[in-house]
Amino acid sequence: MTLHTIRLTRHLIVLCRIALLVFIAGCRGSVAEKDSLTYAKDRALVTSLKPSTHAMPQLSLPNQRIKAPQFPRTFAWVNTDRPLCLREELKGNVVVLDFWTYCCINCMHVIPDLEFLEEKYADSPVTIIGVHSAKFENESDRENVRTACRRYHIAHPVIVDEAHRIWSEYGVSAWPTLVIIDSDGRIVGSLSGEGNRDLLDSAIAALLEEGRAKGTLADSPPRFQHDGRVPSASGLAFPGKVLAEPRGRLVFVSDSNHDRIIIADREGQVLAIAGSGNKGIADGTFTQAEFNNPQGLAYDDKTNTLYVADTDNHLIRRLDLNKSAVETVCGTGSQVYDRTGGRPGRKQGLNSPWDLCLADGRLFIAMAGNHQLWVFDPSSQIAEAWIGSGRENIRDGIGLQCELAQPSGLTRSGDWLYFVDSEVSAVRRVHLQTREVQTLVGSGLFDFGDRDGVLSGALLQHPLGIAAANGDVFVADTYNHKIKRIRESREEITSILGGKSGDHRAGNDLQLHEPGGLSARGDTLYIADTNNDRIIEYDISSGTWREFILHGLFGKQAVQMDITGLQTITIRVKPESDVIIRMTAQFPAELQWNREAPIHWMIAQAGPATPDVMEGRTDTMPAEITMPSSVLIPDAEYIIALNFAYCTNENSSLCVPYTLRWRLIFEENPDGENICEFTAPVIPIITKH
Repeated sequence: MTLHTIRLTRHLIVLCRIALLVFIAGCRGSVAEKDSLTYAKDRALVTSLKPSTHAMPQLSLPNQRIKAPQFPRTFAWVNTDRPLCLREELKGNVVVLDFWTYCCINCMHVIPDLEFLEEKYADSPVTIIGVHSAKFENESDRENVRTACRRYHIAHPVIVDEAHRIWSEYGVSAWPTLVIIDSDGRIVGSLSGEGNRDLLDSAIAALLEEGRAKGTLADSPPRFQHDGRVPSASGLAFPGKVLAEPRGRLVFVSDSNHDRIIIADREGQVLAIAGSGNKGIADGTFTQAEFNNPQGLAYDDKTNTLYVADTDNHLIRRLDLNKSAVETVCGTGSQVYDRTGGRPGRKQGLNSPWDLCLADGRLFIAMAGNHQLWVFDPSSQIAEAWIGSGRENIRDGIGLQCELAQPSGLTRSGDWLYFVDSEVSAVRRVHLQTREVQTLVGSGLFDFGDRDGVLSGALLQHPLGIAAANGDVFVADTYNHKIKRIRESREEITSILGGKSGDHRAGNDLQLHEPGGLSARGDTLYIADTNNDRIIEYDISSGTWREFILHGLFGKQAVQMDITGLQTITIRVKPESDVIIRMTAQFPAELQWNREAPIHWMIAQAGPATPDVMEGRTDTMPAEITMPSSVLIPDAEYIIALNFAYCTNENSSLCVPYTLRWRLIFEENPDGENICEFTAPVIPIITKH
């Protein structure tokens, strides 16, 4: 049997004067501190007296408990249609408070544990409440917290903790911290750090049993109206990274929240999509493969392959662009805390790889979860730690002696590998041969801001992206919503693009929202404008920009289309050839197409619902679609829909929506055609107005 004790927070220990026996297994990593704010690491409170024979540990819960402080009534909430109160809506519930800040990789690692517990106890009086106690100034904004909840798929209610008031009242001192409250509204204790799923699960189970015995449990948990999100017009969802292939042919986009990779030409025409849109770890063809929040990208032009940092799967994936296939080359699919490495490929566990850079035949990995840089050798398949001890801080030096803090972006320039170290708001570089690390901007975990000028005095706020071009280094200063340029020859950094709303400095005609990725090709800088769901193309020489629109993008959302009565049409097409599809509507004499309304088309594989949808907009009739051979599955059944609006000849301002549908099978045949044309009549819903 394994015995554990859940500790009370330091503040509550003083209030209650309770002496608890706490067995501390020892943190795998260190803790960074300033003014009582700390980052907790890994498991903080797990110790075994002897090997356990149980699926979950048994707990010793304290008998003396104090009432949990109430939430301030004036604080803002996210993911709920009303403020919540421990004495009212949450009365009789076992409540778990998750103190987090959305920049923190350790806080991100706790989210899957909370999702597991929410699903397990969905019908029990158990409620999880996020308490967002911001580290960075940008994180204190309610709308940014709301956006972060959508990005991380957080469904439980979250209260925005202004000025760390709730944090202080509960005696919290580290991110992440979980505080457990019983059905009487009294604090049982807290857990700091990640990796505590089993212990938290046991605590909830024990408190439910205790509440039933005492008769204090509510019949069911409260229900909330969660915040929704309208799909973006671009077809992207929080794109984390972008990569421009050096020879100018291709642009790759990590469509992170759609769990897929977009492959487009330089004009934005989508050529292929890797990933079904479902979360998972499956390898296979582009349409079969699965990802989970993919981020960093690296292209090998010698083999025509693309490496992907599959962040939440803790994997490195390789996309064979010749075969349209995905293969896992490194990682076990589970998060590990190994800070040394040295095992081959699928046997070597990883910890939230965030970005990639291919240099001299080696794949360098920004291992955000371990606060290290790793290197993967594609030939030997060995992955190992390269830079950083794993202690979260900022310290220069050689190799594993250095200290890093959540590295999130990589780029090469000459003999140096440049990287952004997000949690210390730093830009740093490491020599590819000597492994010497130097810091250009940044000084500490809690030293951040928005200050241009001399590098030694400059301040950034949680940068995530970096790129090199024309001898300069460009930085996505993410939480300042800006792009900045470092000129090492002048030892200075300047803002060139973006900024907050209302900031009227030069370059502010473009409003960015937490840009997370950069890539440079010649004089062109590609920006993953993450929270705006778009890619920006910026001309470095002229200072002009435009949105890089992806044409013919597959949307992830499952689409249900009425196909009752539709006859199946078999179309013969040439093997391995793109197919051009032209669709038009045949109007009766009294009606006409309303040209003021846009035309929307989509293609989906037939079925009750499918995430594999190709969609787009046009202003012309007939509407023309190019269906790439790389995504066309022979003998599969497809539904094509054309959405438009019509009006009467008497009233051109009338707008009546209408949809035409066709049911098709594409059959490969050497004598087939490359162009298919379809026409269908419009049967009027009204004829007079």
